[in-house]
Amino acid sequence: MSSIVPDLELPILVVDDAHWQKVSSTGEEGEEYSIFGRDGFRLSTKGYEFTIPSGVDFIAPNIIQLVIGKDQLYATAYEPDCTLYTIDPANLVPMYGSRRFTGFQKGQKLIIAIGHLSPPGHDLPQPRFIVLWAGVVNIL
Repeated sequence: MSSIVPDLELPILVVDDAHWQKVSSTGEEGEEYSIFGRDGFRLSTKGYEFTIPSGVDFIAPNIIQLVIGKDQLYATAYEPDCTLYTIDPANLVPMYGSRRFTGFQKGQKLIIAIGHLSPPGHDLPQPRFIVLWAGVVNIL
């Protein structure tokens, strides 16, 4: 007998071109994900090929960021060998003064952005985040 209760499993969102919120010359908008209020979800990047812009000094994403409203920014590491990420309070680190993440609230709309974050340095006075994929999630 399984100890996993199906209703308690986290929903899986699949990174794909249909949900990529990129600017389109045809005015076509990407689809949005919708999930019921939970403490988190799982994000699958399996089979998705990120397009790396020419002229950059990296070969893969290194971070997944969540933006909730104007004052909540969270992150978790993107690992090239991993294709399934758990996005929940245990795995999200608050950035730039955001409060600790405690879960999603009904009615929230958030942005997931996968990209590359370069820390500030001698040639870069501010951190630089290059978005390689972004999607919108509605919490029902």
